[in-house]
Amino acid sequence: MSTIVPVPKDYPPEIIGYAQPWIVSPGQEVEIKISSTEPEYKYRTYRYMQGYESEKGPPVNKTEVTNIPNGSGKGRYQIAHIGSYGIVQNIGLLPDDTGLSFSLYVQPHLPVCDHVQTLISNLDASSKSGAAIVLNQHGAIDLWIGIGTAIQIIQSGFTVAKRRWFKIDLEICEADLTATFTPKTRGTEPALPSQRFHTKLDSKIRIVSDTPLILAAGQVKVLEQQTQDAVPTNKFNGRIDSPIIKATGVNARVLATYDFSVEIPSDNIYDTSGNDRQGVLVNAPSRAMKGHDWDGTETDWSKAKYGYGAIHFHEDDLDDACWETDFVIKIPEDARSGAYWVEVSSNTSAVMDTVTFFVRPTEATTSKLGAKVAIVLSTFTYLAYANEHMFDPDSPARVEVPNEFESLNLCKDETFYKQDRRRDLGLAHYDVHKDLTGVIFSSAKRPLLNCRPGYINWWGHRPRELSAELIMVGFLERLGIPYDVVTDHDLHLKGVSALSSYTTAITGCHPEYPTLQSYTAYEDFVKQGGNMMYLGGNGFYWVSATDPKRPHRSEVRRGGQGVRTSCQEPGERNHSLTGQLGGLWRDCGKAANHLVGIGCCGEGAGPGVPYRRKEDLEINHPELSSWMFRGIPKGDLIGENSLGSLGGGASADEIDRMDFAYGSPSNIIVVASSTGHPDTFGLFPEDIGFPMMKTLGTQTDLIRSDITYYQTSGGGAVFSVGSISWYCALGWDDYKNNIATLTENVLREFVKGI
Repeated sequence: MSTIVPVPKDYPPEIIGYAQPWIVSPGQEVEIKISSTEPEYKYRTYRYMQGYESEKGPPVNKTEVTNIPNGSGKGRYQIAHIGSYGIVQNIGLLPDDTGLSFSLYVQPHLPVCDHVQTLISNLDASSKSGAAIVLNQHGAIDLWIGIGTAIQIIQSGFTVAKRRWFKIDLEICEADLTATFTPKTRGTEPALPSQRFHTKLDSKIRIVSDTPLILAAGQVKVLEQQTQDAVPTNKFNGRIDSPIIKATGVNARVLATYDFSVEIPSDNIYDTSGNDRQGVLVNAPSRAMKGHDWDGTETDWSKAKYGYGAIHFHEDDLDDACWETDFVIKIPEDARSGAYWVEVSSNTSAVMDTVTFFVRPTEATTSKLGAKVAIVLSTFTYLAYANEHMFDPDSPARVEVPNEFESLNLCKDETFYKQDRRRDLGLAHYDVHKDLTGVIFSSAKRPLLNCRPGYINWWGHRPRELSAELIMVGFLERLGIPYDVVTDHDLHLKGVSALSSYTTAITGCHPEYPTLQSYTAYEDFVKQGGNMMYLGGNGFYWVSATDPKRPHRSEVRRGGQGVRTSCQEPGERNHSLTGQLGGLWRDCGKAANHLVGIGCCGEGAGPGVPYRRKEDLEINHPELSSWMFRGIPKGDLIGENSLGSLGGGASADEIDRMDFAYGSPSNIIVVASSTGHPDTFGLFPEDIGFPMMKTLGTQTDLIRSDITYYQTSGGGAVFSVGSISWYCALGWDDYKNNIATLTENVLREFVKGI
């Protein structure tokens, strides 16, 4: 299944790549995987402290890692083979077997499709052997049978219903074929009648023992071909439950019985027949899905005794691009923590890419540096947005967006065009699959095209996620305060120990997707007396999951609340990797307000607005006011300008407010609030209990950013700002602004003595 293919005709010049693993420790090796239309390229490695370029922003700040050798390579164009399926290498058929049978439950989610969809197959085109059950382009079941001299097509005449379960029982013995289709009822609606037919094949079925069994795909794309496809094709969009495979005839026996409710967190499928014919899943189809026998009595798969034996396959799932490695670099033992890129550029043109990876700190590197401050990069959020296609109104992965987005002039840079054309590189948690179901998994084992040092968000026209967070890394460099860079993934794997050596933890601009472990790491850090600076917005909002065996994979299951592009059905909101309930942290009893004092309340397109200091702050909290606003004249608005072509103030994009109803601490102090957002900003739906009225910026005071401060039970403090665009304002005029002054004042107060 080579990923190296010819460059498509009229394809534009392009270099892209990814690193594995994407988060490493000093001394480890990193594999770099490149796709290049250019015949030759050269590469070198940099540590970036600031990557976004603009007239009013700070200059790019990067340092070449000279003890990682530079190099060059030959270009080759690589693709990812998308689409999920299950495969069993040896199903147990013997050369003298005279027939086989398939029995399985199926729920199609895209019955009318632009290609044939294979439900189950051991068909071999080259030997004209085996059988496949397929869904033709018009939504009817066809049977493809290898009879030695040809592949015979049997048209069953049975047309499937969208999102309705039915059972297929297919039995072939020599030249006799019998198929039964049994629709299942849903709720109180009547079931359609069963259909059964019997026919004689033109010749006996041919059995070949070494052909793999494939679920939700096959290795025969079109019947005219005489050889097998190396890559499984004709992938299915829908669910399969409880397949049973048997040999028929004189050696009749059960070959395998698959129960997909066994070991749901794994990528294995288990044969419960006792024959030990286990299989593997490719490209992370969705597990912990409701099966044909789900009746609503239990909505948590981890507690259910039945009802969760289904797997949902998609033709556009992707877990691992599986690109071939072009070169390997070794991270020096004394490498500083931070965001790193391998810059890959053409030898003959201006085409280039920056391949992202992160180096975590070690006890030795932290001690040598004397770091007492850690900035936590939002790597779970990077995966949530990785390669998203919300900009595309014509794609099946489109989303409904507010009117102000519709009229927005999209920022169409080279990253935008790469995301648009490289549809083989998978989807984001914000996309929907071709069958319009929500995307549950995202992966770092592929190029993450919008995780780049100079990334500009297509609708916000400003840095976002990693490119915005590097603005803060550059600010720490300017201040000369020793710091380390850690990631969400480090907090997940190491817990509070990832932060314990620091006095202050600084969040990224958008820490939206913590896992239970990373959220708890922050909580424990604050309880132990650590200081926390939440310098972003829409943080600690959605629950996500991963696991130590597959840290490249992120899982997000959304419930029926929150700002979302899709959600999972009731009964499918518990993560398959962990069993934990998904949805909003607020609905899990851990609203962001409990930790950082504020929680997300609104969002909008267009320019932001500045903050205004509370008039009574000097009277009620004179000591706090004196050090926090040192150097900022009284009456000045805070953060009147920010980077990005939309401009405006520091409170923009997604914003957070203080609210005691959601758990803001009783001793919290609101030191400043945004000055009022226009009607291009809307209130988050979970804040409304009645029909939605007065939900736009000028209609309610609930849409605002609050800058807050509170002292914690551990003896430290938490400072929060409630805006994704804080870092965009921080970098304005090369850090010469009062957002930078305020941020520095708080940080230096938190790290006194350094």
